[in-house]
Amino acid sequence: MMYEIIVVADTNDADYRTAVNKISAADLALIRPLIRAIGEFQPYKGKSPTSNYESMNRSNYPVGECRRDDLGEKSPEECYSEISPEIHELFQEFCPWEEHGFHTIESIHISPLVEREKLL
Repeated sequence: MMYEIIVVADTNDADYRTAVNKISAADLALIRPLIRAIGEFQPYKGKSPTSNYESMNRSNYPVGECRRDDLGEKSPEECYSEISPEIHELFQEFCPWEEHGFHTIESIHISPLVEREKLL
């Protein structure tokens, strides 16, 4: 069975992007544990590697230039280390990528894939 997956991500302070893709039942089963982990994300304190500055990191999936290394922000692979890098890579195929990446997954919706007719 095929599904439609809709992922909404914040790319820059409430600048939301949406990706709509087809996903197989097998791939959906593989990424479900990561989706669950993202849903359970808790903000954490990070420390700048170059100073004593501490900040509260609230981004649940920071990738690309949206990841703030200068604030001690962890990569998704560090935040969700129980999930294999291959599953992260698979998940990111369904995410809306912008030039600079994104920092927060806002929502994920799944529905059975239905046939659509293009009218225009």
